[in-house]
Amino acid sequence: MLGLMSVSDANNLISSFNWHNPSWDLFIFLGWGVASVMYAFSTGRGRSISLLFSLYIAKLMVLEAPWLNSALDNRLPSTLASLQQMVSFLIIFVLLFILLSRYAFRTSADGRRFGSIAFILVFSVLQVGLLISTILGFLAISGQTFSPLVTFMFISGPSGFVWLILPLLFLIFLGKSIAHRSEE
Repeated sequence: MLGLMSVSDANNLISSFNWHNPSWDLFIFLGWGVASVMYAFSTGRGRSISLLFSLYIAKLMVLEAPWLNSALDNRLPSTLASLQQMVSFLIIFVLLFILLSRYAFRTSADGRRFGSIAFILVFSVLQVGLLISTILGFLAISGQTFSPLVTFMFISGPSGFVWLILPLLFLIFLGKSIAHRSEE
């Protein structure tokens, strides 16, 4: 994400963030950090994978569901329609996570080894970032405004795609090496 902008642009984004006057933007970053650490130490590999799949499936279902799109077409103001999409996303996400955690992706890989703590911590930061990006994307459509830094990190056009693909790339490239080391 930062490769698309100059260093001075990145410095301007960071300096535009008001660290002295707490706002929703500060709570977003603090929540991201706290949720990532708590999630990393409370889940195993199977649950983290089920969370990732739940996120992807719920987002896809909300964006492509014909019943939801037809219910929202010209019946609700755009602010209410995006909030209904966000609520639908959260409900589908929670239901899928409960079902997938209970019945799918339960393997012997759920037991954690010491060598995989760094992997799980980075993976959880990426997953929570994807969740925040998805929720803030629905809120931005409803008219909510955020600081330029939060908008750049989570809401702007390319950032949504970057958050969507980063957990998968991390899992594909680094998950393979972690799995091979833990099998030895």
